[in-house]
Amino acid sequence: MIKYHIYLTRQERQELEGMVSKGKRKATSIRTAHVLLASDEANGRQSAASISEAYYLSTKSVERIRQQFCQRGMDIFVPQPHKTRSDKKIDGSVEAHIIAICCTQPPVGQSSWKLQTIADKVVESGILDHISATSVATVLKKMKSSPGVSKSG
Repeated sequence: MIKYHIYLTRQERQELEGMVSKGKRKATSIRTAHVLLASDEANGRQSAASISEAYYLSTKSVERIRQQFCQRGMDIFVPQPHKTRSDKKIDGSVEAHIIAICCTQPPVGQSSWKLQTIADKVVESGILDHISATSVATVLKKMKSSPGVSKSG
């Protein structure tokens, strides 16, 4: 079942052939260019199985390259910016707020703070947009002892 059809323009084909022939790019970019050239409908599209065999890729990788090209065009060769991991947003200030929350009285009906409740309180306070209970546990694990905190859900 063919999901993504590649129709290269003359300019795109020349650019891809230039990448392949010069060999001045990363190996992954050159391999991607080979896959796109082999996937071109106008020049006799090869099957994903034959392309994957020729370039030592899985058929899933060939389909992923085709999908990315259909979605992004030649920008497929421009690196995408990485998303900032949420644990990188946790600095000393956030840690201090988490510890301060742990030192307060637990919510009504609970004998101690739960990790998810602490995470919800951090978000509710506007300290972070999102934090997981696992991140809260990591912060608290840094402390030798964290009185009044229960890890149960």
